[in-house]
Amino acid sequence: MVVKALGFAVPVFAALLLSGCADDAPSVAGGGAASVPCVPGEFEHPDGSCLPVGIPPELCGQGFEHDGNLGCEPILPPEPCPAGLMAVPGETECREAMACGEGRWGDIPLDATTVYVDQSYDQGAGPSDGTESRPYTTVGEAVTAAPAGALVAIAPGSYAEDVLISGKPLRLWGKCPAEVELVGTGAEVATVFIRGGASGSELAGLAIRGLALGIVASAAENLQLHGLWVHDNAYRGINLEDTLGPTSAVVSSSLIELNVATGVFVAGSHAEFEASVIRDTLPQPSDLRFGSGISIEHSSETGTGSSVSLRASVIERNHDLGVAVSGSEGGVEACVVRNTLPRAYDQASGRGIGVQDHAGTGLRSNVLVRASVIELNHDLGVFVSGSDAVLEASVVRDTLPRASDQTAGRGINIQDSADSGARSNAVLRTSLIERNHQGGVFVTGSDAELDAIVVRNTLPRASDQNGGRGINVQDSSDTGAQSNATLRASLIEHSLEFGVAVLSSHVTVESTVVRDTLPQQADGLFGDGVVVVSDRSPASAHVGNCAVQRSARAGLATFGAPVTLGESLFDCNPIHLNGETHEGAAFSFDDLGGNTCECMGETLACKVQSAILEPPEPMPL
Repeated sequence: MVVKALGFAVPVFAALLLSGCADDAPSVAGGGAASVPCVPGEFEHPDGSCLPVGIPPELCGQGFEHDGNLGCEPILPPEPCPAGLMAVPGETECREAMACGEGRWGDIPLDATTVYVDQSYDQGAGPSDGTESRPYTTVGEAVTAAPAGALVAIAPGSYAEDVLISGKPLRLWGKCPAEVELVGTGAEVATVFIRGGASGSELAGLAIRGLALGIVASAAENLQLHGLWVHDNAYRGINLEDTLGPTSAVVSSSLIELNVATGVFVAGSHAEFEASVIRDTLPQPSDLRFGSGISIEHSSETGTGSSVSLRASVIERNHDLGVAVSGSEGGVEACVVRNTLPRAYDQASGRGIGVQDHAGTGLRSNVLVRASVIELNHDLGVFVSGSDAVLEASVVRDTLPRASDQTAGRGINIQDSADSGARSNAVLRTSLIERNHQGGVFVTGSDAELDAIVVRNTLPRASDQNGGRGINVQDSSDTGAQSNATLRASLIEHSLEFGVAVLSSHVTVESTVVRDTLPQQADGLFGDGVVVVSDRSPASAHVGNCAVQRSARAGLATFGAPVTLGESLFDCNPIHLNGETHEGAAFSFDDLGGNTCECMGETLACKVQSAILEPPEPMPL
């Protein structure tokens, strides 16, 4: 299988589909199939060695380091950077978006085409003509006079004006954002508007703020925006859209902060963001709505989706959504998405990454998240609805409950679309999902492949102390559509209520360890390693080459559902195998052989019991 996003392909390594177990899990008696060289909870590296599941050190992103405990940590300053300063993964000190250099022009790459701007020029040497000795005093004058492709060098100062670049490409360079700012008056749509005929233009070394939008580009391609501080604008910080024609830009080493409604908005356009920070976006004062970090959207004007990549960047302390993708393609690599705040008007949401189909057209999104950390967001860490997503070598952790009612807080949520009913298709591999609330991974009405992942220390729902399931796969409460999931070479540990719960859906669990499942905290009920329930529709499960250890109640329990079982170990569970008739449906175990039940070194008979256990209910959204 190959998933494509933004022009690059990411293979699903066949080695990750072979097997897997945790460091202290014993191997299954009988050794499993000859073609599976690794014990449950390990996966086979392409070099033939068996590695612990989770994230290997070599898959940590640039600017990250391995934590020695199956995950990666970003290298960043210990304290938040103050306004005007930034740091991206790999940097331990806060810095400006661009250094100032020496002299009046700093490190601006002056050349024979340069047109000079200095608002402090007093006409003493004669009228302004754009030379270094007689510079223009406004940026607008220079932009009008400069020939196509010219460099406009801007000396220190605060320039209160709205700049339009149209009909010709130009390169606008300030000495540095700390000393050169453009301040929009609100008379135009943006402080800087780049439009038709200005493809190839460049902005650098500038602070941009004002009473409207910061930077707007439409019908301009191959823009280069770097070393910018886009801040405190009355509306969006950067707005790229195809309303007037095709638009594309590369934004690098820039700080976008304290803007309103959306830090960066991309509609029907292509953009790449490198080594940048998008943070502290504010909701609209009029209705307290929005406030997202970056919104990647289908164009309402042309009907086309956007294509956007984020690399080596930090998206933090925004409202509603850190990264929002609708009917578009996105890539998030070696990034940190954290501390997203709830919507101001209702205290709901606050999600890290949201991926969904477009409500009006049903156009699916396709997103790759790789070597990134998504942490301390609210409601849902990663949300996928009616779309396609791959999450690889990433950490999703410490998702906080929904602030409005203290429910949710799930790590990864994969569901069918509430608008179109379309299924999601998600692949999670070599990743760590930990310390989330209610559920680590939640799948409903969709398809999922979960390979070489670790789901651990899932916490209960804060509102009532119920839940805390490691992985929950169920049918859709809206459409009744069943889910299909495959869990391979993974470790599910320290869950509450259930390690792996399958309700009215179909799941294959291979080469996986499920251990130390505890009862839910509210009432001390449940505590099954794996549970399969035929409820609103039939369910089924295949369990092969697995280890289910130290569950509080049952190792594997089925309620009216068929289960096939082979080459698996059940270790120190009060009830190893339990079956109950449920809603008139009979259960069944198809023994494929090679199963072992034991505790404290004593081998026991693997008998199926009917202990009149209670089944779980579907997990609420």
